[in-house]
Amino acid sequence: MHTRANRFILLGLLFVTVLACGPVSTENTPDDTKLPQPTLPLQNTPTQEPLPTITPETASTQPPGSAGLDHVNIYLVAMGDNGASGEYIGCGDSLVPVEITIEPTLGVLRAAINELLKLQGQFQYGQSGLYNALYLSELTLKDVAVINGKAVIELTGSLIFGGECDIPCIEEQLSALALQFSTVDSVSIFVNDEPLKKLLDLSG
Repeated sequence: MHTRANRFILLGLLFVTVLACGPVSTENTPDDTKLPQPTLPLQNTPTQEPLPTITPETASTQPPGSAGLDHVNIYLVAMGDNGASGEYIGCGDSLVPVEITIEPTLGVLRAAINELLKLQGQFQYGQSGLYNALYLSELTLKDVAVINGKAVIELTGSLIFGGECDIPCIEEQLSALALQFSTVDSVSIFVNDEPLKKLLDLSG
């Protein structure tokens, strides 16, 4: 009896203790669903630089495929050839292309003009026997441009020719420098701001 009574007393004390403590609270238990989610820093998406706009005027200033070109033609005269070696230009003469090696450049027309003007004072080109109708002249290239198929060449200095038959030679030697390029349809040449045709016109 004493043992059973003691057990009842212990159970009663335990029950009272539980009631005193009360139910276990879950209010402070972290709720994983309510935790703030980590935010990744925003990354700037690189934007592509806009490509430069190429206008027809810009595109036409250089012949296609001329980037880094290392050779051009200059044009000399085969006297008395009657068109056998090149284009017939009058007085029984022919215009003959001669390939010249240059430093690689985009300014191929400028380079071609300068190569021809280097021959001032030379009646013939080396041992070729080809005649340079500009040998008496002292000319310098002032400017050159090709816009919409038209080449404009501006020279300064003195233009001297030896006779009437030099007139077509000088004009053709200079014009052919530009017309060798497929993007050039016409050529205007000026010497000291005067049209070459006017300077070569003996009738005036």
